[in-house]
Amino acid sequence: MKKIFKIIFSLAVVCIIFFFFHSQIEQVFFSLENKYLPCSRPITYSIGSFDDRFGISKDEFIKVVNTGEMVWEKAINKDLFIYKSDGSGVLKINLIYDIRQEATEKLKEIGITVNDTKASYDELKLKYNIMQTDYFNSKKSFELQINLLQNRQNAYEKEVSYLNENGGASKKEFDRLNTEKRALEVEFIEINKLQTQLNFDVDNINSLAIVLNRLILSLNIEVNKFNTIGDQLGGEFEEGTYKEDAISREIDIYQFDNIGKLARVLTHEFGHALGLGHLESPESVMYRLNNGVNEKLTIEDILALKKRCELAL
Repeated sequence: MKKIFKIIFSLAVVCIIFFFFHSQIEQVFFSLENKYLPCSRPITYSIGSFDDRFGISKDEFIKVVNTGEMVWEKAINKDLFIYKSDGSGVLKINLIYDIRQEATEKLKEIGITVNDTKASYDELKLKYNIMQTDYFNSKKSFELQINLLQNRQNAYEKEVSYLNENGGASKKEFDRLNTEKRALEVEFIEINKLQTQLNFDVDNINSLAIVLNRLILSLNIEVNKFNTIGDQLGGEFEEGTYKEDAISREIDIYQFDNIGKLARVLTHEFGHALGLGHLESPESVMYRLNNGVNEKLTIEDILALKKRCELAL
């Protein structure tokens, strides 16, 4: 009887553990399966975090994701991924809005179009240099005006304090001080407008720097990165990443200029989800720089996939 009770108790414990930790257990199982039995069955995926500030609907995003997975499946005529609309997929695909996409949108707002070409990079670099020079000149003028305003404000307050301590101001002095007070208020409003414009200019310059640094990475240009003004901006420029650990697998998408580029970035990250590493050929989808430019699988990509899935080469 004790033996039966122990068996029942052990089964109950196992069931409780599975109930509370089934997601983690499933992730571990799929990670082991993907490592030792690659391509044996499709990887299930679902949409995780989704930020609608990208201006793309969830349904449209899912269609683009499907385009990315199909690139690999058609290459070997095999189902490698399955979408789970109920959120139960092992692989989560996240659309995360941060400074990378925000920078792209800011440039669109001021009429600057970005293309992944050296010519576009050179044009943006010229704009960046001009805008930065204008900004520092305006900032210098702004600081000078601030100092002059502060000196006038100090002189006004000193005179008011002196008159108050010595019996008050005459009508002539009172009128003059009132005139100076109104002038200071007008000057203060103008200073605030200049501050707002400078902040706007800083945002645009920083957006240009972010995009230029992304182009440096995408185009593999041997130059120093562009500096941003202030410390509020990050320095990460990857458009997408794949990450995996013992309990989770995720594709994070941070930036895209258009639907075509989004599909190409997703294709690259799906390759990592399959267990593929980077390739040396710049034409390959799995080239180490995930620049969202390469549209079709190369022979190198297909051979890497077949080797990974243990198919005949």
